[in-house]
Amino acid sequence: KPPPEVSCVSSSVESFYRGAVAGGVFGLVFGPETGMGLMAHLMAPFRPALLAGSWCLLTSFSSCALSRDGLPFPWNGAVSGLFSGAVISLVSRWPRESTAWTMAGSSILSVLSHYATEGQNVKASERAE
Repeated sequence: KPPPEVSCVSSSVESFYRGAVAGGVFGLVFGPETGMGLMAHLMAPFRPALLAGSWCLLTSFSSCALSRDGLPFPWNGAVSGLFSGAVISLVSRWPRESTAWTMAGSSILSVLSHYATEGQNVKASERAE
């Protein structure tokens, strides 16, 4: 959760860039087959980068807004994961079955990432004491 003086949009844009870098690296490592042309290899990182960056932006923004409104962990992570999964599925025009699985997977991933972040925050506060 960002400090109160940092807007949710600001921290979410930072999350977008982090996710885009991770997605781009994924696209480079797991690019198209070797028989594909040069343009396919050059364009391979962009789709996963856009998907991962968008997921991070949407999840971070909704989690920040929900946390500031008082929704505690793990509910803020679950709801923000459902939200980002739904938005990405709707924008991508995926079938209803895929949307449900995407929302569920996104929610689980969001709760896990929130849990990891909360664990780091607890360890940092213990060291500070």
